[in-house]
Parts: sequence; C-alpha cells; structure tokens
Amino acid sequence: MDGGEEEGVAEPPQEWDFVLPKVPMPEDLVGGGRDGGDYFSMQEVIGAIQGGMSFQKIHSYLGYYDTTMVTRRINEEIQGVPSMFFVVASNNEMLLRLCVGYGGDVNATYGPRKIPLIGFAVINSDIIQNDTTLIVATLLSLGAKCTTIPKAFYSPFCTDLPIEGPDEADLHDIQDKNKQWCTSFVRSWLAKSLNLSQRYYLEKALHTKKASLRQKQVALRRNAEGLLGIHYFLIGQTMAARWLMQKLLSYMILPSKRPLVLVFAGPSGHGKTELARQLGHLLSLELEVVDCTIYNREMELFGGRAPFVGSERGTPLNNFLARKAGQKCVVFLDEFEKTTDDIHNALLIPFDKGEYQDRRNNGIVDCSKTLWILATNALDGTIMDFCRQHEKAIFVDDNMDNLGKLMKMLEKDLKTGFKGETSAPLTGRISSFVPFLPFTSGEQCVVAHKYILELAHRIRAPVSLSPGPDERLLGNVYLKVRRDATVCKALAEEGYDRDLGARSLINAVKTEVEIAVVESYLEVDREIEEGQGTEEFLADYRNGTVEVKRVGRADDGEDEESRDSEDDE
Repeated sequence: MDGGEEEGVAEPPQEWDFVLPKVPMPEDLVGGGRDGGDYFSMQEVIGAIQGGMSFQKIHSYLGYYDTTMVTRRINEEIQGVPSMFFVVASNNEMLLRLCVGYGGDVNATYGPRKIPLIGFAVINSDIIQNDTTLIVATLLSLGAKCTTIPKAFYSPFCTDLPIEGPDEADLHDIQDKNKQWCTSFVRSWLAKSLNLSQRYYLEKALHTKKASLRQKQVALRRNAEGLLGIHYFLIGQTMAARWLMQKLLSYMILPSKRPLVLVFAGPSGHGKTELARQLGHLLSLELEVVDCTIYNREMELFGGRAPFVGSERGTPLNNFLARKAGQKCVVFLDEFEKTTDDIHNALLIPFDKGEYQDRRNNGIVDCSKTLWILATNALDGTIMDFCRQHEKAIFVDDNMDNLGKLMKMLEKDLKTGFKGETSAPLTGRISSFVPFLPFTSGEQCVVAHKYILELAHRIRAPVSLSPGPDERLLGNVYLKVRRDATVCKALAEEGYDRDLGARSLINAVKTEVEIAVVESYLEVDREIEEGQGTEEFLADYRNGTVEVKRVGRADDGEDEESRDSEDDE
C-alpha cells in the first residue's frame, strides 16, 4: 500500500470469488506413502478429493493411520483455505461424513470476512452449476449453524428471493458478527444460489431443538450419530423423525432382549418408507422391505418347513433374518393392514422374545436387535379426523412442545384403532405408534421441488448412444427454476392430493415440467450427439401457469438474461 494520507488506513478485505485454488493430485494415495512409513499428507488427501479420486481410496488412506493423528490434521489449511471447504466443494455427501467423522469442522470459516462453510456450500451450486442441497442438509444435520446466514434469506422459506437479495430493511440481523461475510456483493450471489429446499432446511434448523449432550453421548457410543440429524433428510414429519430418534436412543441406553417394534401410521405417500430408508442409510443398517400385499399365509412370508418341497431355499425375509442374526438391521413390513391372522400369530414370538425359527433347518435365530417397522394406511381416518380437530395447532402454530402433547393423544387413538384392525396380543407387543401427518402447504411445495431437483439430476447426465441399459438420449440438459417458490406453489395447488401424498406431486412435476422439457428438447432441429454442449432449460411461472422452455446452449454463446427478460413476469 502506498504511503501519504492513506498510510495506516486498513483497506477492506477483497471479495472472494468462491473459487478454490487448484491442489496437485497425487499419482496415488497409499497409506504410509510409497515406503509404507508413517507419512501422512492432508494436502495429498485434498488433491485426491479435488481430482476425483474414489471414495474407497480416500477412506482406505485415512483408515490406515491412527485416528488421533488424522483428527489432529483434518482441519489443516491447504493453500490458505481450510480443508473442509475442499471437501464440501466435492459435493459428495459420503466424503463429507467421512471427514466429519474424523473431526472435520462443519462451522469452519475462511478469510478475514470469515465466510462460513455452509454459505460456501450454497454458493458452490452456482460455481459448479449443480445442485448442492444434499450437502447443505448434511452440514445442518451435523451441526452447521444456520444463523451465519441472514434470516431474511430463508424465513419464511416459501417465498421467492429478490434478485439482489432481501431488502435492506428486512436484514435485521445483518450487523451480527457472524454475518460480516454477507456483503452486498455476496447477498446477490447468495440469493441467486439459494433454492427452495435449502431455504426449507435452513428454517427447519432455526426451529429444531438441538440434541442434548446425553443424547449425543449415547448416539456416539452406539455409532448412531446420524440419527440425531435424521429430520433433515425428510420433508415434513418432523415429529415422526423426532419420536423415532427418542425411541431408538431410549432403546440404545437400556437395551432389551425384546426387539423394538414400531408402527408407522399415516396416509400413503407421506414419508413412511422414506424415513425407514433414511434410517438404514444414516445408521448403515441393512434394510429388508416386505410388500405385505402379496402374502396371505405365514408359509408364503417366512417359508415352508420340511418336508415341503423347496423348504431348504427359504424366503427373502427368512434368509435375511438368519443372515443378520444377532446384528442390528431393519425389517419394514409395508401395508401391514393387508396381512392375515396367520401372519400376525407368526410374529408374536419374534416380537416378544426376540427369537425367530429359521424355516430351512428349524434353528433358532437371534432377532432381538432387529428393528421391526409396520407401516399401515388403515388408520388414516383416525389421523385425518384428529388433524381436522386440531388443525391450527398442527399446521399453523410452531410450538413443538404442544405438538408433542397432541401426538401423544393421537398415539392412544392409533393404538385403539390398531387393536381393532389386528388383535390385542399383537398390539400388546408394539413398542410405539409413530403418526405421519398430511403435508402443510409449504411442505407440499418442497416435495414438488425435491422431484424437480431429481429430474434435473437425471437429465444432467451426459448423452450416451450405446445401445442397451446405459443408453441415454436425453442428456446434457441444465434445468433451472426461476421463482422456485411460486412455481412449486402452483404445482402443489394444482396437484397435491392428501390421499396420494408425494405421489400426486411426482405426477404434477412429470406432467407440468418433465414432459415439457422432453417436448422442447425434441423440437431442436439438431441430431442428438455424445459430447454435445449443455442445453439450458428454464422453468418459470407465467400467465397463470408453469412454463418450461429451452433458453439456449452453452456453446451458442447466448446470454440467458438477454433472451428472457424479467420484464415479462
């Protein structure tokens, strides 16, 4: 800096372009280095991550060393940037969880403005032109602070953000010390990058009660840390996820020979199967899903005994239980109301004593650590009536303690109804009933957005003209959504059906967005080719309807904003 009158006056920090420095990729990543010694390099780990080396290679390399040493170095700065920024930039959830498991700091900051990791994760979506919602949700589930982002950006979540970000008058917390990174330059970028789903998870983090130190301690000792953030991987059903966490932690701290048996009760398409799958994923538990609509007799579900022909082969459920004997696992019995008394009676001993008889050889199998989940739609009427009676408290108020009390009342009603549908002996073996509620209007919008993101991910993959299962004629497409809150509100208002839940919104996205993309893609008078440039499509809400149109091709050199002015909103 020159002298003169300016001497001693600190210049404001330069704005960061959110682009990470390039780190050399190692030729290989081998524990101990080529000589098999104690050599460990965090820079080589980051170079490997940035270069796209496989998760297995990185996992193996970190696992070679003493955990204490890796933990001590996992948050090193690489070329001046905290290593966790490179991890998040990979947009790989598994890598993020791996590094956090070694002590990676989800609240790391960079530079004099202390740019938070979660802010970088959001803006990185614009840098890589790809969705980063899963990384944002994972960071929040692992303890990243949502309060480093000004509240006006995400609360209320179901509104469109102005192009330059919220009005200055709405930024009531912008002077907070942890928001000094959010300059006017960054705000417009943040507003451009934040999508509806990310705003939803940020607001959820703002209102979600944090796990207690004892809950964290129990989860850590039982290798169940993922359970603490399970509500970030489910749209709506916050109470269901919270109840599941409480029941599992209680069972973990005071285990029993009697297995945990839960009933997931609620309307179709509202997250019962999704919660079971996320539980299996987050806890690394194997999940066996059983479609109860196709079984009428105990023998069909569990297998016949000798001398029945084929008894030695068993059935998928029988063989799963035998293979997972004495181990933690999940059995999900879908549409349990379709089962019969014959099957109910066969479940009494496994539910009560935690034992199961292998039908192939009559051996006793330990299933005391099996988590049994019985999903049913039979009690939908009870849930809907309860929701109508307490609509304001359930769908409008934001008091989780009051909602918890209501859910306990509803659980009693569900237990009574379940006993009428099945039997007293079976009901007596149920550990808890977990109610699933219809989506609020805001949650409906986020569900629609979720399926738009899934569509965008599918069609972003490159074109492949190779005949066979890998053939992909629709590809290299970048789908953007302008005014995503308005678009998804329109889809939800038109398509949501309480009886069908998420399935009705999948159909709405398919009808209004997917088909429009396909039709517009096919209208292009150019042959489909491998390696073709990325084509951009824009979904927006115009003239009272959701519209999708092609706005250009990356190699055309066209500018989207010049083709698609905001003036014709």
